[in-house]
Amino acid sequence: MHSNYYTDQILQRYGFPANNSVSVDINKFNELIDELSHVFESPKQFNAAVFQNFPIEFIVDYIRRTHRLYIFTKLPEIEQSIQLLLQDYNDEHPLLTILKDFYTSYKFQLSLHICEEEQHLLPYVDFLLEMHKKGMNTFQFFKNNRRFSLEEFEIDHHDDSDKNLTHIQETILAHDPPFTNITPYRILLSQLQHLERDLCIHELIEDRVLVPRIKMVELELMSDYRKIFKAN
Repeated sequence: MHSNYYTDQILQRYGFPANNSVSVDINKFNELIDELSHVFESPKQFNAAVFQNFPIEFIVDYIRRTHRLYIFTKLPEIEQSIQLLLQDYNDEHPLLTILKDFYTSYKFQLSLHICEEEQHLLPYVDFLLEMHKKGMNTFQFFKNNRRFSLEEFEIDHHDDSDKNLTHIQETILAHDPPFTNITPYRILLSQLQHLERDLCIHELIEDRVLVPRIKMVELELMSDYRKIFKAN
């Protein structure tokens, strides 16, 4: 596939409104899309260092928009494809139950994963960035730092979404498509493959770019907090 295809896939998420207003430097934004396109083409060559040049707010915005893309576009598209595909299988076909159970379980798992990030990680990131920009509030920093831990998040926040997608693709391929309608079969496999790649990039951006960078902000704020605490 060509980079233009991946660029279009990346830009899909920018049709959603952002929660926070992010000042956009159009040149930097275009550079970010270009770098992301390269990553989508070759995920194994991911280099976190190239994303250090972008404002961290761009990274947070990308993650939030990606969450919305999954919930409001990717998952509904997959559900629709499953429904179309199942119309051509009889009620006793084993793939019928497998696909229905997969979608219900997968939607719950991915939604829960996103909810945890939207309710805990990203608000904490917003808080640290605001405090880094506007100055230390010792009480708020102490309270929020006690309530959420980046280290614990890294340990506990595991995601097997990509593994589950690989498994369901293998399961689908083990069953021949109905002769009457091969198109939904191929479309569903393509959607699952694209989501799997997108999730892989999402995880790389989050784990190797956002979290390490925000930990540096947290450390700097913690140093300021301790200085103020000792002075008092």
